[in-house]
Amino acid sequence: MINLAYPEFLDLIENKEKICLVGGLGVVELYVSILDTLELKYGVLPKKYHLITSPEKHVKFRDLSLDQDKVNNVIHEFSYQEILRENYPEVYRNCREIIKSELDNYEIVCEITGGTKPVSIALTVLADEFDLLRIYFSGKKIISI
Repeated sequence: MINLAYPEFLDLIENKEKICLVGGLGVVELYVSILDTLELKYGVLPKKYHLITSPEKHVKFRDLSLDQDKVNNVIHEFSYQEILRENYPEVYRNCREIIKSELDNYEIVCEITGGTKPVSIALTVLADEFDLLRIYFSGKKIISI
């Protein structure tokens, strides 16, 4: 029988001071909820957050002044229609480059809650490929997957 019980995600992180999240940005308020939950419930604030999103969502992010948030946010803009919605190979390639660029500096955590399905799928596959932690925000807590 397969054991589907996972330990708390914090137990799986070696260096809590060097966490880098990589995830999709769709609903901007979800970004805020994820960071608030990480900080207030788990006492962890990532040092860096790579967000894969469209130019339209980035505008809303900027309008809410989240570019100046307490996390070093790096925004990666791609066309929703041409890439994020259905161009999985391009999404995978870009997410892979982001992960590879940070492997030596951070403990990378793939955040698969937000963004498009191709982004979440690519990050799931890449987490397996690079043996990285994946997390999902349930709306109440962070779940390691």
